[in-house]
Amino acid sequence: MTPTIPPLSPYGTFTGTLFQYSSFPSLTAFESSPSLPNKCVLIGGLSDSLIPVPYTSNLQEICNDLGWSLVQPMISSSSLGFGHGSLKRDTEEITTLMNYLSGHHFAQKFVFVGHSTGCQNAIHLTKYGDSDIIQKIKGIVLQAPVSDREDVCLNNANYESNIKHAKTLQDQGKEDEMMPRSTFWAPITAYRFLSLQEHGGDDDFFSSDYTDEELSLRLQHVRQCGKFFGLRALVAFSKEDEYVPDHIDKDLLLQRLCQAMNSENKAVEGDDSAETITVAVAKPLMLENSNHNLSNDDDDVETFISEVAEMLKEINEDNNLN
Repeated sequence: MTPTIPPLSPYGTFTGTLFQYSSFPSLTAFESSPSLPNKCVLIGGLSDSLIPVPYTSNLQEICNDLGWSLVQPMISSSSLGFGHGSLKRDTEEITTLMNYLSGHHFAQKFVFVGHSTGCQNAIHLTKYGDSDIIQKIKGIVLQAPVSDREDVCLNNANYESNIKHAKTLQDQGKEDEMMPRSTFWAPITAYRFLSLQEHGGDDDFFSSDYTDEELSLRLQHVRQCGKFFGLRALVAFSKEDEYVPDHIDKDLLLQRLCQAMNSENKAVEGDDSAETITVAVAKPLMLENSNHNLSNDDDDVETFISEVAEMLKEINEDNNLN
C-alpha cells in the first residue's frame, strides 16, 4: 500500500531558534533571526498554532530586512486550547514572553501582528497589560478584526438556546464547565463561549452593531497608547472576508473601528457636552479581493506586507531620532 504523503509545508519552512519561555505551563516560541533587537510577534486566530497564516514567510522576510526578528509563540490557547482559555490568560502569557525576550534576547521594541482572534489579543494586551509592558509596544497590526458573534448569530439556529445554557452554567458558578458537543466546533467552556458569542462578551471588540460610544469604550485606549507611548496601529480588513455577514458594510465598519481608536471624548469646561478629539494613531487598510487569512490574493498580500513594512520603517526612524 502506497503511503499518502502530505503536501510540502503549505505556508513555508522556517529556520531559527526554538525556546521555552515558561516552564509551568510549558510554553515555547520560535524566533527567526533572534539576534535582532526589535521583535515582531505574530499571533494567530482560533485553532491556529505556529505558522498561522499564509503570509508568515512574507512577514518574516520583511521583518528581517528591516532589522526585526519574527517571533511565533505557542500560548495555552493555541490550537484547541482557546476553548478553556481567556484573553486575560493570553495577556499574562504574552507578558511572560515579552519579559523573556527582553531579559534573554535583549528585546528593545515590539510590534504585534494579530490575525483574527489575535487582533483581540493585541487590543486586550494594550488595554489591560502592565504599563511598563505596554510602553515597549510600538505597533499593532490587526489583520481581520472580525466579530465572532455576528457570524454565529446568522449561521446557527441554536444560538439563543446555547447562550441561555451557557448563562445558566455561569449563574450556577460553573462557567468553567464544558458546553455540549453540539454547541461549537471545538471543546469550549461556558465562559469562553459567552466571551466569544454574547453581546458585550470579553472577546467582543469589533461588532458592527455597537454604537460609536460602545466602540470607543472598547477601543479608544489605542489613542492613549499612541499619545503616551508612541503606539501605531494598522487595521486591515478584507472585502471578501467569509466570516463577515454580507449585510455588513465593511468599508463603514473599518472606518468606525479606526475612528474609535483615534478618538477621545473630552469634557469641555463649562459645558455638559463632550468634544471629540481625533488623532491619527490607527490607519485603515481595505484589501479589496482577499478572504479572511489572505490566502486567495497575492496582490493583497503584497499590499498588506508593504503597509506593515512602512510601520516598521517609521518605528525605526523614531528610534534613530531618539
